[in-house]
Amino acid sequence: MIMSLIGTHPTSAHEITHVCNGAVFHRDDHRRVCVYHLLDHLLGWTDPVPVGEYYDTYDCDRGRHTVYGYRWRADGYDGAACLGTAKDVLQNRQCAGHIGGRAWSEGLCYMRFEMYPIEEDLE
Repeated sequence: MIMSLIGTHPTSAHEITHVCNGAVFHRDDHRRVCVYHLLDHLLGWTDPVPVGEYYDTYDCDRGRHTVYGYRWRADGYDGAACLGTAKDVLQNRQCAGHIGGRAWSEGLCYMRFEMYPIEEDLE
């Protein structure tokens, strides 16, 4: 579900850029973490995501919005699921039916993020 791309950062050699697809991620405790929330604001699938804008994830099981709180392990770095700075979106019109009210279940949409190592646990 995750494809990783090595990136660069002005102050760190540890940046990892992930491409997060629209599938449901599973944490260690098997809670589903939805990422459909990330693209809700796109209108007509033509508006670009502002570079540098931060996005959050949605906890399907609890049915509420979270603030960068859910951890997900990717390539040895701990971080919230798909937490990062939006760089761009690879859009696919088939994704439209999956926006709003439910998790994506198919890997049709992709959003690229910068992710960094997180040393302290997120509560």
